[in-house]
Amino acid sequence: MKRGRGRPARLSREAIVDAALALLEKRPDEPLTLLSVASEVSAVPAALYRHVGSLDALLDGVLERVLAGVRFEIRRRASWRSQVRDWMRCMRAHLLRYPGVVRLIGRRGRTSPPWFDATSALIDILRGADLRGAALARAYLWVAETTMGVVVNEAIVPFREQIDATRNALAEMSPGARQRHALLLPHLSAIDADAAFDLVADRTIAALAELVEKR
Repeated sequence: MKRGRGRPARLSREAIVDAALALLEKRPDEPLTLLSVASEVSAVPAALYRHVGSLDALLDGVLERVLAGVRFEIRRRASWRSQVRDWMRCMRAHLLRYPGVVRLIGRRGRTSPPWFDATSALIDILRGADLRGAALARAYLWVAETTMGVVVNEAIVPFREQIDATRNALAEMSPGARQRHALLLPHLSAIDADAAFDLVADRTIAALAELVEKR
């Protein structure tokens, strides 16, 4: 929250991260900068460096805040299949609350440490399925990449907008493409985004089960 003129802002790392998250919620398509966050807390960019160190450190702090709850929403006594589903659902839910956060995970030459903290929980789950070595690495990559593929797509264009875009583009499609997509549209329109993701989770878990059986 901005303070009145003449009143010095009381800065803290927590307040700066809060302001950055608020900006991402309001303007998810705009890049987060120290200048924009400084303006949000009525400070100069140089003042932020004393609390967050750098822009990378600030972006990592934002991502850490968003992902902090993922580990705690995984049912500890559930089967590994249920825990994989919990991880996938929680990761999607946490990131889609702040679509602008998705692009903070991987930046040129850097992947935020909080992402690896969040995915370390997935490694523990898969080890609980008695996966080790190359099989563990393949399973980890499979779940993480599948989950993030869907999340990135939804963060850019929400699921319902994807369906609407298909409908709006019908007239400009080739006759064959229009005919084929027109057959699907009534059924696509009836699909809920959460249900669609559950199908992704179902097939991912089924494939993992086959991998576990072959180990």
